[in-house]
Amino acid sequence: MVNSNNQQICRCRCDAPVPAELKPVGFCVSHFTLSVERTCDEMHREIALRQANAARRAEVATYMGECALLLARVASNLCLSDDLRRRMLSTFLSLMNLRENLESAASCLPELQPSEGAETQLPLMIAKHDHTYEGYH
Repeated sequence: MVNSNNQQICRCRCDAPVPAELKPVGFCVSHFTLSVERTCDEMHREIALRQANAARRAEVATYMGECALLLARVASNLCLSDDLRRRMLSTFLSLMNLRENLESAASCLPELQPSEGAETQLPLMIAKHDHTYEGYH
């Protein structure tokens, strides 16, 4: 979506601008951080319930790296409000906790196969991860 100033706006229709660093995913900073935190929660649950095999854990590691890189680019290139700085720090913390959980699972658990019928394929790219943010506008 593009507003009248020819600036991309958040795909959640909150009218917040999308910084250049987040244009590939189409989210404003706030919605991007919320989406990453929700995805981290889902992945954390998946790992804690021992539904993530080695290949899935590798996908989670890739996702964490991509998100951390995007967050670092946004943090270094924008003048952010204190509220957005807190959101970003919270999101970095979620990624760090997920990484710790992932490393713990990899070192302690034998190779696990997901249980039959378990949904284990979460999207890798945040742009493909479709959440509704009705309570966050």
